[in-house]
Amino acid sequence: MKKTVSVIAIIVIVVYLCTGCFQGSKSGSRFTEEQIAQLGLDSVRPLTVLDENSLRIDLEEFLSDRELSVDELIDTISYIPLQTPSKESIVGSVDKLLCVDQYVFIMDHTGQNVLIFSDDGTFIKTIPTGQGPQEIFRPIDIAVDEEQKHLIVYNERKLSFYNYRGDFVKSERLPFYFRNFRVLPDGYLFVTTHQYNVHMGGISEMQVFITDKNFRIISAGLPYHYSEALNYSTKDYTNSIGKSVNFAFKFSDRVYGYVDSLSVQEKYQLDFAGKGLPDRYLEMSTDDVFDALKSNNDNFFMGDYVENETHESFQLLNYSRKSIRTLLFRNKASGKLSGGNIIPEDSHILLFTAPFTAYKDEFIGAYDTYRVCRMLSELKKDAKHKAVYNRLNELFGHLDEDANPILVKYKLKSID
Repeated sequence: MKKTVSVIAIIVIVVYLCTGCFQGSKSGSRFTEEQIAQLGLDSVRPLTVLDENSLRIDLEEFLSDRELSVDELIDTISYIPLQTPSKESIVGSVDKLLCVDQYVFIMDHTGQNVLIFSDDGTFIKTIPTGQGPQEIFRPIDIAVDEEQKHLIVYNERKLSFYNYRGDFVKSERLPFYFRNFRVLPDGYLFVTTHQYNVHMGGISEMQVFITDKNFRIISAGLPYHYSEALNYSTKDYTNSIGKSVNFAFKFSDRVYGYVDSLSVQEKYQLDFAGKGLPDRYLEMSTDDVFDALKSNNDNFFMGDYVENETHESFQLLNYSRKSIRTLLFRNKASGKLSGGNIIPEDSHILLFTAPFTAYKDEFIGAYDTYRVCRMLSELKKDAKHKAVYNRLNELFGHLDEDANPILVKYKLKSID
């Protein structure tokens, strides 16, 4: 079975809210008045965006074809094949990847599963699926609470809590819809959906809710900057490392960081040097935007931002080029950037992938085994690449194309 490892994400625009915009009709809701009342909508405050210290990142030199010198960037790299002992352990697609000490969690939209592995790749458990109280049904997002050591799965309007080995703890039903979420020290940050929260009045126009641990909404803000007809991508738009929580919205140019329950910091503004996404695209339908992106030399950001202890990464897209993804790395200490969209053929790094997540000072991605098998088949026919074939075959020749993905963990050198 061919698998796809996919990841795309999102970014936001700054608008200040007026307290009065949080009123509205709750008619047509799928939730009871009692459930809605528990959200405390009458006391929700506008989310303040702090932008005084926002850093502009000049992207002009990275907006054309450019080699990504992974040999010079990467300090150490390791490969961890994920075990495939049975049918229930198969990962159809890696749609979200989270790592904590000793554990790896994967959300798989293809198989409608959430799977748990140890950090050495050993399969531990697939969360039971179904519509029972301890099961998940159609998972939408996952997050971890490192303080409580909980894996949390958002599925069909409820959050299901498990310990790190997949044992059920509890579930909480929420009277609002969202796409992505992260655990905060004193609550949660939710990135909402565009059109399903009309029962919340003016708050339904906001992309971010911050709640306490009981899911009472403390603040909301950052109105939608694109039309309801533009439903392109439902991927993860949030990132966390330690107590640092970041988020970004699709088709925008900002990255934000959580400060407290009433404010967020605009961390970065990406400067596309006049070669970014035209504003008119944000009023188009999904199909029209996709056609325009394939036809025009437009660079854009879908919120793919990942931070570790030493570096940050950004993914830029341009669908009119052969190599559509440009991967940038920023050294947090020096502020210097390095990146590109073409990996040299003579690279000594056998497998490289953009990061899906990070843990401590490592970036972590995933590489499909069917791609490795295809590479081995092609290299075997080419005598010029015999040395590369031998190295790949030694590491991964025992895997077949139906095996689970390979985790790729790497640390970067300083960028000066």
